[in-house]
Amino acid sequence: MTSVFIEASALFRAYTREPGSDVMDDIFSTMESRRIKGLISQFSVPEIIRGIIKRKNLKELDNNEAQKIIDSILLDINTRVLNDELQILALKEEYLSEVSQLIRSSNFFVIDAVQLVTAYHATPAFFLHADNHFKGRETGKKTVMIDIRNPDAKEKVR
Repeated sequence: MTSVFIEASALFRAYTREPGSDVMDDIFSTMESRRIKGLISQFSVPEIIRGIIKRKNLKELDNNEAQKIIDSILLDINTRVLNDELQILALKEEYLSEVSQLIRSSNFFVIDAVQLVTAYHATPAFFLHADNHFKGRETGKKTVMIDIRNPDAKEKVR
């Protein structure tokens, strides 16, 4: 089965209405029909929760709204994992030297390097993201990276 790695910034757009959300709607629909399998890092969910807490701290969400959103996301992700639509990948200890090398060679943030290296080893068809930190970066690997916010993202994913 074809797999796609969904970086946290792209995954977040499955639960919000922002540029790229329509692409994630298509990805989730394709996962539900068992035509692809979604892959995420074990750090994606905490990173999304941090984004929601940040919005709460900025007073964009109140406490109850933030908690409801977090609960909804956790339920959805757990359901997708149980339905074998989504797989959560762990960072293996043997990947740490690659993470360090990627940080040194391309100045990636730690979480971005972790997600890239985790994806490399899973060999997905695509690495989906919505994060400017990935634009124009040399990764040294042959991973097809797609910014889901780009107008041609839907076509590339098809």
